[in-house]
Amino acid sequence: MSEAADVTFRWAAALIGGLASAGVTRAVISPGSRSTPLTLAALRHPAIACRMVLDERVAAFHALGLAKAEQKPALLIATSGSAIANWLPAVVEADMARVPLILLSADRPPELQDCGANQTMDQIGLFSSHARAFHPLPPAEAETGWLTPFTARVVTESLAPLAGPVHINVPLREPLVPSADIGIPQTATPPQVLAPTQEPSSTALEALASVIAQGRGAIVCGTEDLGAEGRAAVLDLAGRLQVPVFADALSGLRFDPRAGAAVLAHPDQVSRSADAADWILRLGGTPISRALSDWLKKANGRPQIVVGSSPRIADPEGTATHVLTADAATLCRSLGGPPAPAHWLKTFQVADKAAAIAAATASADDTPFEGTVLRRLARALPSDTPLVMANSLPVRALDWLAGRPSSGIRLFGSRGVSGIDGTMSAAFGIASALGPTVAVAGDLAFQHDLGALALGSDLPLVILVLDNGGGAIFDHLPQTVLPEFEEGWLTPSTLDIVAAARSFGIEAETVRSNDAAVSAVLAALQKPAATVIRLPIDRAASIARFRAFFAAR
Repeated sequence: MSEAADVTFRWAAALIGGLASAGVTRAVISPGSRSTPLTLAALRHPAIACRMVLDERVAAFHALGLAKAEQKPALLIATSGSAIANWLPAVVEADMARVPLILLSADRPPELQDCGANQTMDQIGLFSSHARAFHPLPPAEAETGWLTPFTARVVTESLAPLAGPVHINVPLREPLVPSADIGIPQTATPPQVLAPTQEPSSTALEALASVIAQGRGAIVCGTEDLGAEGRAAVLDLAGRLQVPVFADALSGLRFDPRAGAAVLAHPDQVSRSADAADWILRLGGTPISRALSDWLKKANGRPQIVVGSSPRIADPEGTATHVLTADAATLCRSLGGPPAPAHWLKTFQVADKAAAIAAATASADDTPFEGTVLRRLARALPSDTPLVMANSLPVRALDWLAGRPSSGIRLFGSRGVSGIDGTMSAAFGIASALGPTVAVAGDLAFQHDLGALALGSDLPLVILVLDNGGGAIFDHLPQTVLPEFEEGWLTPSTLDIVAAARSFGIEAETVRSNDAAVSAVLAALQKPAATVIRLPIDRAASIARFRAFFAAR
């Protein structure tokens, strides 16, 4: 091996070591030749746990799940060319969902650019505005001292002021394989980065207090996880002000054991006929519910306080009158005001009880139905079990019919751009970080991410597939009236889900009732590897039951 290859490896090892010193502990790597020094450095670093994933698209979503579960940046490594282009869907989701990722792409050196060299393309700024920062590095050199403070800045950029992906492009010259006995160089101590404070100013608190004093209010919590402290602070504030809490299922508030009757069990249903509030405090992003969005629009012109933990504020309705960047827990603990009249909260609770009766009626029998199986699953899972919900119909069915089980489970979803891609890849990342995990996906989301099943041999993920014959979410949208509906939107799949899972060496079965599905999930949680459980659902019967539920108010 040449001295040049050893220089390149030491340089790559310093780069990886700097990231490790700054707090990176996970790397998801796809095999390739040009990325050899980076891969080898990560594999040899004692503080970084590496997982090799063949498919770069799966790898990126897997890293997304890891970073989301651990709330710190995960590292992605891949070779040059179209390999890293497969990261784009996950990078977009990480951008919009504010998930920290470090994208480490190998590249050809300058002399091989724009000359027809194999596996070479323009990688400069590949992820455009979806990356918080882009760093084109020079080819490897003997001097590595600057890499430690550089990597500390990179990790900081991925976390604040707006968490998200950071892209480092690394041109590497051949030879790429170092001497067999070369070790990992010692990394200098990086500068300590202190977390920014997000305490609201006294002026802001005074302004918000004057809003809250105006009368009958409400708190709306979107799809973002507010954390245990944030949820506790919201519940305490709602109790002091005696106002209802409209909490999206993914916020976790309805599953918090501390949640009381002020947290509406069926906020979507209640919002369809609720009176407009005099003021609204909005936390944790945008809710899934269209009906709740319409209720916010109905209150246009009345004070609506939109609070975000980052400068990217969620106000798609355009109804915010006050905007504040602050930590939700800190803000809620600092707010106060006179309680609303007793009848105000009672009115919402009466409507919520009626919705709960309608939900129980819609879920009464054991005929396979998305709403029933999710309602029962949410009550049956052990406390702290991570539950990953695919987009489209599964997450909405949970929001509509799960109610307020207060079971203590942990909710995850990909609501950055709300795509169905990468659901299982991300769920495997969450399972790798947190242990036995359940993912619920439709048949199309399952098919869209089949490559993720290659991760299932040693990760404890239970995948419940709600097989309703295609894109059943469109049954709830205007496209259903089109004569081309089945061909252009429903897109029913011919995939044999059980056979597909078994082809990856994963245990799989079909069950025929909601209770059987829940029992199978609970049993599979005890296994060390992945399991797929398919529940066939009659699409026409499903839409009829949803419509009956919505009509019962």
